[in-house]
Amino acid sequence: MTRYLLMAILTCASGVARAQDVLEVPTYGGSGLPADLYVVQPGDTLWDISTTFLGSSEYWPRLWSINDYITNPHWIYPGNHIVFVPGTLIEPPQVVLETTTPASAGGYVTPAVPFVERETPCGPDIHFDRSRSAVIYQAAGLLEDSQEVEVLGEVRAAHSGARFLSEGHLLYVGVDEERGLACGDVVSVLHRERRKVRKPGGKAYGALWRIAAEARVLHVEDGIATVQVRRSWSEVERGDQVSKVIPVTVQTEVSAPRGTLEGTIVARLQGEEAQLGFTGETVFVDRGRADGVRVGNAFWIVEQRDEFLDMYHEDEDLPRSVVGRLVVVRVDETSATGVVTDANRHVEEGARVVMRLD
Repeated sequence: MTRYLLMAILTCASGVARAQDVLEVPTYGGSGLPADLYVVQPGDTLWDISTTFLGSSEYWPRLWSINDYITNPHWIYPGNHIVFVPGTLIEPPQVVLETTTPASAGGYVTPAVPFVERETPCGPDIHFDRSRSAVIYQAAGLLEDSQEVEVLGEVRAAHSGARFLSEGHLLYVGVDEERGLACGDVVSVLHRERRKVRKPGGKAYGALWRIAAEARVLHVEDGIATVQVRRSWSEVERGDQVSKVIPVTVQTEVSAPRGTLEGTIVARLQGEEAQLGFTGETVFVDRGRADGVRVGNAFWIVEQRDEFLDMYHEDEDLPRSVVGRLVVVRVDETSATGVVTDANRHVEEGARVVMRLD
């Protein structure tokens, strides 16, 4: 958590501030530069800190992406004074930790942190078994045969010179007039990432589509529909397909997996853009409605590996260890779309998923 406080403060300094972002702060240490002082409190959360410093809890992903060079959140604890001095063209931003410990003692002593000791329970190596109340998850991807996707048209042009299009842009979509698009209709814009997704050495599960945006039809004339992007999850490009609207967000509870199904993650929405999977990523599992999978089902992500001995291959002689959890947010006949809700290792295509370990 404390890591984000540093990021929030640093970002306020180094970014281009809007009027409403400017803080009225005193000077510090006779430097003549404005400063701000914050005492880290037990129970501080990323959302609260983002709201306090940036005016909205929704800024935390931006803070993370900009300040990922801050690597150790354990350097600051409740009670520390964090002093921020904004940078200038000559002096860079500074973060100073104040402490009552004499400089001769190293300038900082980690305070005692209360903890409760408990024994690790006997049984399989299970993590992420706590239930969570209903949360809204976002899965802007689709695994479906091209022939099964109901394509209504194709983005031919745009009322913009930009290569990549997003919210607010007008798109010109070539449509089949028999499809019956009319003003007010809502559609999805799809970008095909991969033509075929296959389980290693086996069955094909269709094309991998990225749901790039949601748009509203404004006008249809002579086979061209003018649509306006009202929400985008990634860039829209000319040549993308337009289909009936496909829901992207799902609200569901998450609990420990229940059942006996096992399967494989056959694709990740990020693909080669991100070498390592992460919490919140959309993944696709080779189990679907025909196997009894339903929205809200959970799977553990497991591995059998010692990365020191072999980073690329699993050892079937080792017991399965839980490295993450996913929740199903969309179900098709032979596959399911999931969101990684927890992870303590990277998640790869080909990773196995199970509902039980014993």
